[in-house]
Amino acid sequence: MSPEYVHRTGPPPGYKPVHLVVGVVLLVVWFAVLGFVMTHGRGEASSVDVYSELPTGFNAALAAEGVSYQGLSPVDATTEQQVLTHLPELGNDNGGKPLVFRTSFTAAHGQGQPGTATPALMVVVPDPQGSDVHVDFVDPTTYAQLRSVDYSGAVSSATP
Repeated sequence: MSPEYVHRTGPPPGYKPVHLVVGVVLLVVWFAVLGFVMTHGRGEASSVDVYSELPTGFNAALAAEGVSYQGLSPVDATTEQQVLTHLPELGNDNGGKPLVFRTSFTAAHGQGQPGTATPALMVVVPDPQGSDVHVDFVDPTTYAQLRSVDYSGAVSSATP
């Protein structure tokens, strides 16, 4: 029989027993890390609580204007700077520090019928001297203003 047709038995060429030991060690370390990651971090609160940064009465004021949002998450400093440069100046009466969040919002159309959820950046500018709040919903790619809401206590006004 020709040597090409003979099935060779034994370890492959270049094999050393240390290769088996290294492979087993890597496999054990991989499963140990996987087990650690899977068992830690569940049930703990998020390190970023963006909802606590919103002004008092924020949700009620937006709901009164037929606007709802869901899924707030913080944005990086570059995105925040870009969106703020595309918005018009608010003037001296509302000089609070702007809060910028990534979200999706829905605005009611006409007879209170809900609209379609739209991805947006939400810019909230509270007035440090009073209860006036200015909210802009901005397109996340073009930074075009989609909806604006201003409210002061029980009084609010919205612009589509």
